[in-house]
Amino acid sequence: MKVCLIQMHSNGTKEENERKSYDMLKEAVKDKPDVICLSELFLSWGPDLDCSKVEEKDLVGYQEFALENHVNLILGTVSLKSADSKKTTNTSFVINREGKITSRYDKIYMYKVNRESFCFDEHDDTIPGDKIGLANIDGIKVGIGICFDLRFPEYFRELVKNGAEVIFLPSHFREDTGKRAWDILINARAIENQTFFCACNQTGKSVYGNTKVVDYEGNILKSLEKEEGIVTVDLDLDKQREFRIEFPVLEQIKY
Repeated sequence: MKVCLIQMHSNGTKEENERKSYDMLKEAVKDKPDVICLSELFLSWGPDLDCSKVEEKDLVGYQEFALENHVNLILGTVSLKSADSKKTTNTSFVINREGKITSRYDKIYMYKVNRESFCFDEHDDTIPGDKIGLANIDGIKVGIGICFDLRFPEYFRELVKNGAEVIFLPSHFREDTGKRAWDILINARAIENQTFFCACNQTGKSVYGNTKVVDYEGNILKSLEKEEGIVTVDLDLDKQREFRIEFPVLEQIKY
């Protein structure tokens, strides 16, 4: 499975962010990947957060792109309008090569901070999901987490227990917390679950960047720092499967 992760700086209007995402998708598809992943809230992190809320019908252009280029897309996340609430969900959609939405994951764990210098509670405007993020991409089970989910190892263990062989994590990880937790937790989640971990972060002011692909032993296969760009890696799933047989950690899971 060849994967492309797009690290972009979504600092414009919804329309500007959308144009940038298409430009970067067109660049990524030149590598002939099987799947391209965008970052968390790739349309929304700019001056008009409220105007960046979307409905599924707004994603038709991405469905057409997937069909025209015969590529699977993980649409990072979007701020999806709710029919019965003023709040949104923080939602990742998977679009297959035929341009059909095949999976949806609503972020479960909400970012919450109670400090004198900074207070934030994602519950104020976001409805948490209640189902894990599993998708089938070209016959391969993949797991999807979103940003703050990274701090909950039990979530990723559940994905792997349900057959996930590759995990994608679209994110908007802040710079200060990223310096402390991003690299350590990504490596931990990859190693403890013996899985390829594809962490696709935003970049820009106060955002950590450092999009990367880590293998089942914690080796960084390819990464970016703060620059906008694309990480492309061909994942050898046969080697991962062999490693799981040689070092059978997962078969001993008891809880």
